[in-house]
Amino acid sequence: MCHYLSLKNHVYNYISEKINEGTLTPNEKINEQLICKELQISRTPVREALIQLSTEGYLENIPRRGFRVKLIDEKKAMELYMLIGSLEGLAASLAINFITNKEISHMKKLVITMDKFIASELYNNYYKIQTEFHNIFINLCNNEELIRLLHQLKRSFIRQSYMEKATVDFVSILKKTNDEHKKIIELFESKDKKNLESYLRDVHWNTKNAIFDSI
Repeated sequence: MCHYLSLKNHVYNYISEKINEGTLTPNEKINEQLICKELQISRTPVREALIQLSTEGYLENIPRRGFRVKLIDEKKAMELYMLIGSLEGLAASLAINFITNKEISHMKKLVITMDKFIASELYNNYYKIQTEFHNIFINLCNNEELIRLLHQLKRSFIRQSYMEKATVDFVSILKKTNDEHKKIIELFESKDKKNLESYLRDVHWNTKNAIFDSI
């Protein structure tokens, strides 16, 4: 990674992953020197990545104090759900033209795996697999800008560990969500573009579930 822009993107991905996996928590100050040391790079690409993350709403830039992880409240989570639902519905409707039995078979296996993770209370593993499930059809939509926007919006979520939310209600929602994954597969198999798009937008990304991605 010898180019300046590539270094900045590397730092950007490094920080956003730390946020989404919970290593960096809401309101935590970003230690620029530590990032430079861990990645063995200069301060300039780190600073550029932090500025970009701040512009996109992931971090808060506090004058003379540096950057800290931004809190996501329920209102913002609902706004993100509304956007992601519309864009992911569009991506799915476009992906219908390109998805094959191989991808659908893979999605079915992931749904089975998610059921097992829920039953075994491996909630963070569930989260990783459900991300993989969605990325299968998102990455097939043949629209690079749409893919970029969706990945960017989803990185906005600052997740607490699912272990902290492992209540009866939360587990029932995970089960319901995975049932929705099964319905999404059915709609792909039937090539029902219109209902697939509306199902993702109005059911799977219903804003009432946004509370589980807010902190």
